[in-house]
Formats: sequence, C-alpha cells, structure tokens
Amino acid sequence: MVLYHGTNRIIREIDLNKGRLRTDFGKGFYLGSNLGIARQWAKSRAAFSGTPVVMRYTLDIAVFSDETANPCRFDSPTVAWLDFVRDNRRRGDKGAKTPEPRHDFGIVCGAIANDKVNFVVDDYINGLITAEDAVQKVRAIPSALQVSIHTPAAMAFLETNSAEYQTLPDTGKWSRWRRLYTYSG
Repeated sequence: MVLYHGTNRIIREIDLNKGRLRTDFGKGFYLGSNLGIARQWAKSRAAFSGTPVVMRYTLDIAVFSDETANPCRFDSPTVAWLDFVRDNRRRGDKGAKTPEPRHDFGIVCGAIANDKVNFVVDDYINGLITAEDAVQKVRAIPSALQVSIHTPAAMAFLETNSAEYQTLPDTGKWSRWRRLYTYSG
C-alpha cells in the first residue's frame, strides 16, 4: 500500500517519539493514502518553517493481520471511531499527564474525515451533540485513509529503505520523486 507523509523537511529516519500530541489516533507517525491531502499538509507545516515535502512510503498490508503489530482498523466514521478520536484528543485529567498514545495499538488505520471533523469532535467532547449526531455530521473523504504507526513492531512493515520524496520549491511546482538515501554509519 502506497502512503504519503506531508511535512516541512526530508525525513531520513522516523522517530516515533516526535509525533504531535492529541491527534485523532494518538501520538505517532501519520501517513495517508491521498497525495493531494499530503501536499496540503506539507504546505501548512512549511508555512511556519522549512519547505513543503511529501514523503512516499510502501506499507506491507500484512501489518493489519500481524498480532505483534497489534493493528486497529476503522473502515468508516462510526460511534466507536468517534469515541476513539475523542479519547485521543482529550487533554487528560486535571493536573495529570496522560501518556500518549492512549491505547496499546501498534498501528491504527481509518477514514479521513472532512475539515469539519475538528469542530464536530469538539462539540461532542463538550457534550453539545450526541455521538450519533456527530457521526452523521462527519463525512469521510472518499478513497482516503490515514494510518498512524505507534510501535517499532508496526514500523517494521513500513519500507523506509525504498522511500521517495518530492519538494515544492519557490517555483511553485512540485519536483519529481527522488529516492531517499539513508545513511548508516
């Protein structure tokens, strides 16, 4: 399965400890199946610093049936998906630091919801709408998945040795795909 990661720099080595907190599936390394969405994400990240970069990886789909990778998959936005997202986005108990990710899965895969998901989940977290109402308001982007990797066991299924990247230089046109060469020393 080909997946993309939008960022503001070329990633030569993935560090699972650098993921953002309070994200849909918890702190981890996120990838998506839609190149256009990855490019948008790269542009938004680079607005703060760096250059828009999209990394392209291949994920062995055997990860979704491997017990050591401990996979979790949501095929569409459901109440279970919404509760999972809510639990990962919450700030934690008063004064307590809740470790992330807030689950034991090595890899999580699910639909990418539309731009309204942030507002819908916030309304749900704040008790302004029911779970059923929230699921009705969230519409998945057709043929788009997001995948988050949380453990080395799941990371082993991501082919990092054959990764490629493209950049968006000042010319405004995405470069051709280039092979990522990693250094070992």
